[in-house]
Amino acid sequence: MATEIKIPDVGVGTEDVTIVRWLVKVGEPVKEGATLVEIATDKVDTEVVAPVSGTLLKRNFSDGEIVDVAAVLGVIGAEREEASASAAPAPTEEKAKAAPASTKAGAEDAGTETADESVKATPVARRVAQEEGISLDAISGTGSGGQITKDDVLSHVAQAKRGDAPAPALSAEEAAHVSQPVARLAATYNANLREVAGDKPLSDITRHDVLRFVAKRNGLDHLPTEPDYPTEAPAVVSTLRQAQDGAGSTSAAPAAAPAQASAPAARPSAAPSMDGDVVVPHSRIRQIIAKNMVLSAFTAPHVTTLWDVNMATVIAHRTAHKKEFATAGVNLTLTAYLVQAIVAGLKAVPAANASWSDEGVIIRRAYNVGMAVALAPDQYGLGGLIVPVIHNADDLNLQGVARRVNELAEKARSNKLAPQDMQGGTFTLTNYGTGGSIFQTPVILQPQVGILGVGAIEKRPIVVSQGHPLEANTGDYLTFAPMTTLGFSYDHRVLDGASADAFCAAVKKALEGWK
Repeated sequence: MATEIKIPDVGVGTEDVTIVRWLVKVGEPVKEGATLVEIATDKVDTEVVAPVSGTLLKRNFSDGEIVDVAAVLGVIGAEREEASASAAPAPTEEKAKAAPASTKAGAEDAGTETADESVKATPVARRVAQEEGISLDAISGTGSGGQITKDDVLSHVAQAKRGDAPAPALSAEEAAHVSQPVARLAATYNANLREVAGDKPLSDITRHDVLRFVAKRNGLDHLPTEPDYPTEAPAVVSTLRQAQDGAGSTSAAPAAAPAQASAPAARPSAAPSMDGDVVVPHSRIRQIIAKNMVLSAFTAPHVTTLWDVNMATVIAHRTAHKKEFATAGVNLTLTAYLVQAIVAGLKAVPAANASWSDEGVIIRRAYNVGMAVALAPDQYGLGGLIVPVIHNADDLNLQGVARRVNELAEKARSNKLAPQDMQGGTFTLTNYGTGGSIFQTPVILQPQVGILGVGAIEKRPIVVSQGHPLEANTGDYLTFAPMTTLGFSYDHRVLDGASADAFCAAVKKALEGWK
């Protein structure tokens, strides 16, 4: 059965995406979770992964095309299976022939010229321009590569209503030197970037330069302005790029070459430069972490609930049995107790052991608990994080879990983890308390719906009540107990507050009532 490839959630307000590049050709086999295509929006670049394993039967769009967020990018099916017309609608010949005519008619009705078709703009921007009766030729684009966005059109409309003469648009070559945030701000306030720049290059304009210009133009130059650093570090970036491309060749360009001799190929993200800065190239693991964290942040609405847990019974049990476990060659750590308590919580609330899909919530039958392991940081404090998985944790007793924790931790330290050791997780545990932290807000590891963070265990005063917990009682007294705070971050698309708290209550009960 053919499966549609859909665009993931790319954030509220985003109505279209750009196909950056396909990584798989039609007819090639794909595995579930493998990256198929890279897409980009005005806010974020992300990847679309295969929802199932199979063969890529069809790609509905080509590299560079702008498509609606609801579009079906392609179809995956079994080998030699054909893509159904319903799953992968392709424009018919009649529609293809009719499209230019209808577009032309719409342009004429709106008072625009057919030249609008050659202007680079998002579909939403074209629709808004048509509704407002505006020619896209009169609008300066602030999107990627000078693309006209919906905000550009609306800004132009607002300027027209105020009676402001629109600022002259930059040429494509000039626009390539201006960062997107600066261009957007200038469009919002109808600021002429050539006037803002003055004697300095367009590439050196900052957002504060635009704000200072607007303030002075509006007679507000008496207001204090905040200094700003350059939005980019051309020298540092150039040095890094040369190092990556094999610098040191005898044909290297002289240092005195003009900075604007050629238009920049790809603009790096804003990175203020100062004397003495060091650029540390991204490691592969740091790149993976960054992509996963951004994906999670733009995919799942995170909510975090906090629970205090008395660890006295767990610590007492560990103290009583640690030597016994050591005799069997097992180091009994608190992680083993946490894993078993998590399994108890997942059994009490199966929805916490799940994944979100467009068809429904997928309840996982396996209890595969991942445990986040921090890698040693370098001299700059840049480390890494990997998540080996304890598969079928519900089938293991405390000693079995502890043994598996020991094995995975040792593999992680010696860089001997196999791919299967880090695959198939259904829930994640992160123990940031080992570094002394009381509480953090963990980020969910997609496509899971929850991650449990554990803070440092410390003695805290607690009230022991001899009567009703909320009523004053002369028999109440203070004692000191080893307490920790659990931080449970969950996907609010799947779990509500009540079900998330039910999971935490089950974990708390398992830990505090350990026998």
